Amino acid sequence: MENGQGVPLDLELASRREWLITDGAGGYAAGTASGAPTRRTHALLAAAGPHGALTSLLMRFEEKLVVNGVTHDLSAAFTTRPGAPLQSRAGALADLESFTVEPFPVWRWRFGDTRIERSFRLIEGHQAHIATWRLLEGSEARISVAPLLTSRAPFALLRETNDFRGAAHGIPGRVRITTFGDDSVTLWHNGAFLPARGWAKGLAYPLERGGMDGGEANMATPSEDAYLPGWVQALLSAPGQALHVVLSPEESLFRALATEGRLGTPPAQTLADCTAALERNTRERHSAWRRRALAGADLTARQAAAAHGGADESLARRSEPLVPEHDVLTRALSADLLDGLVRRHGRVTAVAAWPEGLERGSAALRAACALVTLRAFEPARAIARGYIEYLDEGLAPQTFDPIDGTPIYGDPEPSLWLVYLVDLLARRQGVAAEDAFLRDTAWPALEGVLQHLRQGSRHGVRCDRDGLLWCGEGDAACAKAGLNALWYRALIGMAQLGKQLGRRENAAFYIAWAHELQRHFSERFWDEQAGSLYVALTSQGPVRGITPEQLYAARMAPSLLEPRKAQRLVDTIEAELFAHDADPRQMHEWLGPWASGLLRAHERSAHAETRVRERFESLERRIAEQERLPGTGNTRVRPVLASAEILRVWIEDVSRSDAALVTAS
Repeated sequence: MENGQGVPLDLELASRREWLITDGAGGYAAGTASGAPTRRTHALLAAAGPHGALTSLLMRFEEKLVVNGVTHDLSAAFTTRPGAPLQSRAGALADLESFTVEPFPVWRWRFGDTRIERSFRLIEGHQAHIATWRLLEGSEARISVAPLLTSRAPFALLRETNDFRGAAHGIPGRVRITTFGDDSVTLWHNGAFLPARGWAKGLAYPLERGGMDGGEANMATPSEDAYLPGWVQALLSAPGQALHVVLSPEESLFRALATEGRLGTPPAQTLADCTAALERNTRERHSAWRRRALAGADLTARQAAAAHGGADESLARRSEPLVPEHDVLTRALSADLLDGLVRRHGRVTAVAAWPEGLERGSAALRAACALVTLRAFEPARAIARGYIEYLDEGLAPQTFDPIDGTPIYGDPEPSLWLVYLVDLLARRQGVAAEDAFLRDTAWPALEGVLQHLRQGSRHGVRCDRDGLLWCGEGDAACAKAGLNALWYRALIGMAQLGKQLGRRENAAFYIAWAHELQRHFSERFWDEQAGSLYVALTSQGPVRGITPEQLYAARMAPSLLEPRKAQRLVDTIEAELFAHDADPRQMHEWLGPWASGLLRAHERSAHAETRVRERFESLERRIAEQERLPGTGNTRVRPVLASAEILRVWIEDVSRSDAALVTAS
């Protein structure tokens, strides 16, 4: 959602407007503009283990505000009971004055002459949630808040159970609450804690099943119970005073933050001063990322315009930014990319989407390519380095076990994206004589990848006599069109990288290998009748169909297909992807590759530019209307990979002429 004063006063509409923030350590917080959780994945703190396993700890707060003797319930909610229709509580939605989400969600209410602000934040690099209720102006107010706790996987549900111990041990300003076994969370506050030890029953998630319209359909609405350990109360007697509540599974959180220098020098002593310092950190981090992202995108856009030639070439010398500060797509998509960056057991990587928070090798490496578009070379290199360290017989991990971090191998696709990423880094950043990473680490590792894939590796990965890459064993063995397009691009990438590193004999070998593959690819994969590629070749014969992965054969330079075939392929896939009933999640995941393939196959014709621009204008309108890229099924997703792919195309492929930049202004 974008910042703005337009607040939907309708509970259902406000509960469909969703937000999500991340902590850079693999955890997240997610909810709605109304404050009512509507999906089981909504939580104010979903904490990540060292390898990425998520645990939802803090669902929401119950909040009571007393102003001039009148009690206001700030907390909206949906509840259900067996055999009863869905119940709703709007809280103080009618008194909501504004709601903003950048860089974290903030609500402001007005009750007569009294204005109250609530904000939710996460702490970068730690598993911790900060909630603040502040009196902005007007009469004194008394605030009482109660955390509703669970300890479960984001897609699970909790029922009242004696196994959830709920024991609370505290001293003034701090309470330790035991959950399951020896697990616990610590709650810091600057108010007074009143123990309660109760359960909130039947918390319902209507967006997952049954809808919000009442009736028998809602009988199947998922619901759960959450533990209420007690209430934190405070009197806000003057404007500026605030109640702060911090909840974390890290018992030594503030000691760690002080050691890191995050609380100032000397470290802040009060909870209010600590949270103020952390808020400054958050705002400065997001502001710095935005500045760097816009500057990096502008430089890349100028280089791309010069490479496009023609009318775009003069744009590279224009004094005005090609990617202005108000560029909606760049701001939104680069923010999604930042949210996707996480640290896993000492590695920097990127998740494929939130709220799943799963790491997939191909998705992480493709997201790193978008970091290169923004000139964020260090995190992109760090992602590449992390995957190089886990190479095994030419294979990069498909994923990692979120419980113990064990790398899982199989498909060679991540290895091919790794080659592409390293080549991209070398071309954009250049190869310095002292660049030990490219010369001494990346190059020998990637040579090993290609040799293993050509000679044969585990999981049936091998090349046939025509140089096509196969994977799978027995009847499952096949050569996929998309994978072989990536295989071709990896050979081209190694040839380019070899030239930059002065290894001309190696480069000549790889380019000859690529040309041989190109000839056999078209002979064996092209389906003239369908105007596309076969999905795969098997021992039983070719498999017909349309898959977005086929776009790899047209979108990457140099094109694997001759122009006529590339044009037919892109047009055929476009008709399938953007069909009336197409899966919107798939459509947005492949919007970037489709747009890039279309422009390349049609040699950036005016008609192709118009078709691409229409899609991007539609996407920008959705973002401007406070929508994120839509998901499907029972969980709304923040597709980090889709945002990364679209960002790359928006900066590098879409024309930056005045006509094309109408949407950005």
